[in-house]
Amino acid sequence: MRDAGELREGEGSERPRDAALELFAVMWALASLWHLLGNPGTAAGWSQAMVAVAAGAVLWRPGSVAALAGLAGAGLVAAWSEAPLIGNHWVLAMFVNLAVVAASLTALRRGRGASAGDVARRLFPVARLCLLGFYAFAAFAKLNAAFFDRSVSCAVYYFQESTSSIGLSGLQLGGAGWIEWAVIIGTAAIELSVPVLLLLRRTRSFGVVVGLVFHGLLAIDHQHEFFDFSAVLGALFVLFLPPSAGTWVAERVGSARARLALGEERLPQLVHSLLAGVPMVAGLAVATDVLGSRTALEVGWWPWQGWAVLCVLATLRFLDQRPPSLGRGALRPPHLALLLLPALVVANGLTPYLELKTGFGWNMYANLRTVDGDSNHFVIRRTLPLTDTQQDLVRIVRSDDPGLATYGANGYALTWYQLRIYLSAHPEVGLTYERHGTQVTVARARDRPELVRPVPAWQQKLQLFRPVDLHAPERCVPTFGPAR
Repeated sequence: MRDAGELREGEGSERPRDAALELFAVMWALASLWHLLGNPGTAAGWSQAMVAVAAGAVLWRPGSVAALAGLAGAGLVAAWSEAPLIGNHWVLAMFVNLAVVAASLTALRRGRGASAGDVARRLFPVARLCLLGFYAFAAFAKLNAAFFDRSVSCAVYYFQESTSSIGLSGLQLGGAGWIEWAVIIGTAAIELSVPVLLLLRRTRSFGVVVGLVFHGLLAIDHQHEFFDFSAVLGALFVLFLPPSAGTWVAERVGSARARLALGEERLPQLVHSLLAGVPMVAGLAVATDVLGSRTALEVGWWPWQGWAVLCVLATLRFLDQRPPSLGRGALRPPHLALLLLPALVVANGLTPYLELKTGFGWNMYANLRTVDGDSNHFVIRRTLPLTDTQQDLVRIVRSDDPGLATYGANGYALTWYQLRIYLSAHPEVGLTYERHGTQVTVARARDRPELVRPVPAWQQKLQLFRPVDLHAPERCVPTFGPAR
């Protein structure tokens, strides 16, 4: 009888296939392509092309460890190119890609090449722990006074944006208070419950369904795309399903191929080529700037809606068979060294509270304020600043740079550090700013050397400080802004 986690190749095969790894590989490749469609122009075109081609290779041969490792490497290169204008989901993907590379390399040490089963055994526990660490911090960040304030809450902001973007603004009931409170409390309750459900063996499958449905609904927003975020999480949620999920999917895919073969001998191969080639071409169209930004978002948004529904329905159908749950070692990597990556995920979640940075610290869409020792969090009332960066704030009074002027017009301050980064790349900008109570006017930033003193490139990419809201309560910030 076949192992629930493996399918063997046909006669003459040299090594076993791992259906669970193949399922993850396909979902990870699609998530990488949805990221490209959701973020055109944020990374160098050549790095996006690497991701597109590598994702196509995985879709063509999902059982290939080399193809998956190649996609992981391409994803790491693209993430570095994209930083610091990078979403939290892609930083999480970076940690998982590091886990893929580490799992492949440690499996290779056996001397006979990295088998799919070896890689899955090393990768899956680490990837699960990374998701748990990420999600726990993301949920925890929302336990603050501003998120629970109807007038500024990101939950209310995106509920209104989402429903309006698909023509369902009537669901807002004219801004009825009870609806907005339900959205706030419901969002916080679901996000806080997901990591707990996934952690406990008896509730893991339910946690997967809750996560898939919740993030499927979030990605309905047709104005501010979330499908890239939801696609990454969806691929990781599926890792918490019972081990036979990959086999179950593989059997149905094989059955569909057999039915196609009855009609035309070459039809299954043609369909396989299209399923691998069309997404790759879409990714390459983003990389080469053939698609405009709005078109890329449309190309990503529509297929995602069908994929999200398919994932939920397939999961429910599979779970209806009451398969055995994950074993006790599902969260225990075979080597202690592999725990370094989940530890780094946790460390990244701590950075806003230590004021090492306030960007991509698992604090997205949370209204969280952690500035100069002050915090609006219900639990962490004071931060423990390890830097003094947010003590040195600058208010833009006016500027001939429209993007920079937006900060002053909307009541946001920049750290001196972040302003220097921007002006070192835009030395001809003229501005009037206020710092330490003193107002300074310069016709060109380069006329004042301290304004354009460069910051090391690695520091710019790894240590991002978001604009600081000068109003209270902390407003929801839906965009990065030109000065990051």
